[in-house]
Amino acid sequence: IGSKFTRCMGNHGTPNLKYAITHSCDGYFYRLGLKLGIEGLIDMVEMFEYDKPTGVDLPNEKTSRTPKYYRESIEKRYGGRWVDIETVFASIGQVSVNVTPIAMLRAVSSVGVGGKLFVPHLLKEFKEIGAVGNKGSANYVPGRPAVTYQQGKLKIIPMTPEQNKLIVDGMFGVVNAGGTATSISMGSDFAIAGKTGTAQVVALGKDIGHLKDHAWFVGFAPAYDPRIAVIAIIENSGFGGTHAAPAVKSVFEAYVNLGKPKADEEDPGKVPDENAVAKKRK
Repeated sequence: IGSKFTRCMGNHGTPNLKYAITHSCDGYFYRLGLKLGIEGLIDMVEMFEYDKPTGVDLPNEKTSRTPKYYRESIEKRYGGRWVDIETVFASIGQVSVNVTPIAMLRAVSSVGVGGKLFVPHLLKEFKEIGAVGNKGSANYVPGRPAVTYQQGKLKIIPMTPEQNKLIVDGMFGVVNAGGTATSISMGSDFAIAGKTGTAQVVALGKDIGHLKDHAWFVGFAPAYDPRIAVIAIIENSGFGGTHAAPAVKSVFEAYVNLGKPKADEEDPGKVPDENAVAKKRK
């Protein structure tokens, strides 16, 4: 493309979208990016609100930086024009794309629930607290009424059920059908849908030590009726499927096991096995 050469890490031929998601085929997304053009990519960025704060109730939230943010500085490097190679890089999230984990989680989880773009919220509710001390005294602390967080009006991402299913099917395949994170499959009872990502820090050949790629994984489960979405980024560790995906699996496992007794916890109503007790004494 122009004077630059870029390629996919594997040999995938000319796959469809589902296959490209499952197997992380960069070549497919290069072609898709060129078809959309930089304006089309910017439209998608704005649709999923990557270019805005998510609205999470935490101070000092950083906003993702996307092609629109970098456009002027990039065009200066090319004599005042945008070039196709930069569109190709943007199509796989490189160079002009710096997304915060919470913005990525918000966007991807919206796919799992048919396009509902939620505002993330840390605090569920304040419990009611009565006043402490006598009013007017130095140690008086006023009471506080109960406050429950209410999700505001949701933005709905326009997508047909067929489009939505196509993407979820591709993400299902990442973990459950020979994709880039099959090592974290939890079986059909709690099937994970997800996507691996490997964020390049520097040019190939220089990626050692603190300059190694960042590993990403984002997913939701159960794949076709999600109750939880999780994201992990492991800095300077390498491939997303190798390093970030297992971290996410541990969170899903903890969620599945909520309320279940641990294997080493004894049932208080169970009569102790005399042989087991004797072994412990030895």
